[in-house]
Amino acid sequence: MRRVLFALTLAPLALGACTLEGMPADPKQPRIEQIGTCFLYVTEEGNGKYSVTSGVGDGSRNPLGTVKRGLSAESTDALWAKERAIMDINPECLAIYATDRTQARPAPAPAPVETAKK
Repeated sequence: MRRVLFALTLAPLALGACTLEGMPADPKQPRIEQIGTCFLYVTEEGNGKYSVTSGVGDGSRNPLGTVKRGLSAESTDALWAKERAIMDINPECLAIYATDRTQARPAPAPAPVETAKK
């Protein structure tokens, strides 16, 4: 019984430590899966290149968005500023989730490709 109570106590703490893009630690902040939340975030690709993802939440866990890849730091900042300014006047944006290049996370590593054995 103690083990069960211990596990039930630690599970929320462990899950709370995990954060995904678009999932802020504060539950009152906008999340990209919320309908009407405009999102804009930067991902670091490596070798000084970045990608910018933008879109509008449609209620799904992974809403569709536009991704522009292989951008330099200057191009990333310029695109981010342009898209962010549009969000301020877009009536479709009921809330805004935006992180810039200084908050960029590394892109996830691609899944290993399994080859068929001969």
